[in-house]
Amino acid sequence: MMGYNYMMGGNIGIMFIFSWLIYVLVIILLVLCIIALRKYINKM
Repeated sequence: MMGYNYMMGGNIGIMFIFSWLIYVLVIILLVLCIIALRKYINKM
């Protein structure tokens, strides 16, 4: 119980920032994939 409370209280900011970083990275990867696909289709 003590460990759970520590995780929720102490690391919630770190977890929040980490989840946002993953979210932003996924969006960037999707945009790069779309751009790469468009360039590939245009070459064809």
